[in-house]
Amino acid sequence: MTVLVGRSGGAVVVLLPEGSVGGADARGGPAGTREVEVLAPENLVARVDAVCVGSGGPAGLAAADGVMRWLRERDRGFRVGDDPGQVVPIVPAATDPGGEVASAEAGHLACEAAEPVPEGSWVAVGDHRVQAVPAGAVAVVVTDAPLDKAQCRRLAISARDGAVRAAGAGGLGAFTVFTAATGQAAAPVGPAALDRLCGAAADAVAGAWGGASRP
Repeated sequence: MTVLVGRSGGAVVVLLPEGSVGGADARGGPAGTREVEVLAPENLVARVDAVCVGSGGPAGLAAADGVMRWLRERDRGFRVGDDPGQVVPIVPAATDPGGEVASAEAGHLACEAAEPVPEGSWVAVGDHRVQAVPAGAVAVVVTDAPLDKAQCRRLAISARDGAVRAAGAGGLGAFTVFTAATGQAAAPVGPAALDRLCGAAADAVAGAWGGASRP
């Protein structure tokens, strides 16, 4: 499975290949988030199935319910039993305060509408690639590098610097960055390679968010 992005009724979903590892950085004031703590390096779950952004404030987090239903229909998620459907899809989510209130149905429809990320939107960083998907006050950064949860967290922190740069003198309010590492590129990531990825992630967020609608 490739990385897929879908949008419908205020919901934005990034569907990830199985085995993807996630991280997050949510700062800058009150923001509606869901399952962000699952991504902390010290917690049990090591994989993430999708990332969801729902507009309309905290009520828009309901979009993640629709994403979970779509994944469960395909038996995707953290397995809790041997029978089909006995899974808990891991779908970290955040809200964008503007726009219509996204619903669970919007989340499901966004999954149905999801299409592959265009090849030309990836940025090459040595042996790896990175790209950013803007969604109002949220950015989702995806790389094909084989990162662990701590490295994904580091990538998210660095990527947020790109949003700060794009905001300029106006300052940055509440802003959440999710990161996902698919591991599809086998080349190992040492400290120097991680540093280059962090710089590229910040540049990608600055470019993507600078050209999108600001929260």
